[in-house]
Amino acid sequence: MKRLMTFIAAILLTTVAAMAQHEEGDFTVQPKVGLNIATLSDADKAITDLHFGIEAEYMVTDNFSLGLGAILSNQGAKYDYYDLDNERYKYTVDLDYVHVPVLASFYVLPGLAVKAGVQPGFKMRAKAKFDDRTIDLDELYKLGSELAGEDIKVSKFDLSIPVGISYEYKNIVLDARYNWGLLKVMNVGDAFYNRCFMLSLGYKLELGD
Repeated sequence: MKRLMTFIAAILLTTVAAMAQHEEGDFTVQPKVGLNIATLSDADKAITDLHFGIEAEYMVTDNFSLGLGAILSNQGAKYDYYDLDNERYKYTVDLDYVHVPVLASFYVLPGLAVKAGVQPGFKMRAKAKFDDRTIDLDELYKLGSELAGEDIKVSKFDLSIPVGISYEYKNIVLDARYNWGLLKVMNVGDAFYNRCFMLSLGYKLELGD
C-alpha cells in the first residue's frame, strides 16, 4: 500500500508540474484562433463567425498576470423585417473589429485562470448582407445623413468588458470569455450594444531565459 501511495503521489506531482509551467517574471506570447457567437442587444438572432490574433502575458507573481492582445473579430447579428405586405425578409449585420484586450488573470489552480479586464475595439468594416446583395453600412448612412440632415453612422470605437476563464496544459490554452459591450453601436436611435461569446484555442510561446 505504501508503494502504491508513493506511486500515486509521484504521478500527481508530475501532472501538477506539467500544468504549472509559468512563474513570476515569465513573459509569453500566444497566437490564437477561435469561434464567436455574437449578437447585438436588439437583434433577433446571433451569428457564428471566427476570430484570430495574438496575446502577450507577463507573470507579475506566480498566480497573477497582466496581458495585452490584438484580435481581429467578426461580430454582428441577424434580423427579421416585414414589408408593407407583411412579407418577412432576413438580413445580417456584419461588423469587423480589431480588439485590444487588456486583461488581468488570476490562477486559482495550476493551469486554471479566471480573467477580467477592458477591451477597446476599432471598427474596420460594417456591412448588411441580404439574400442577393451586400451593402456597405458606412456608405449607406453617409447618404442617409445627407438626406436626413444629421450625422448618422456606425461608431468607429467600441469598448467592452471581457470576463472569462482559461485552462492551460503543456502550453496549449483553451479560453472562453464573454465580451459585454458598453458603447452604442450606432450614434442615433435606440441604444444597442455588442454582445459576444468567444471560445479560442492558443499556444503559449515563452520568451526570454
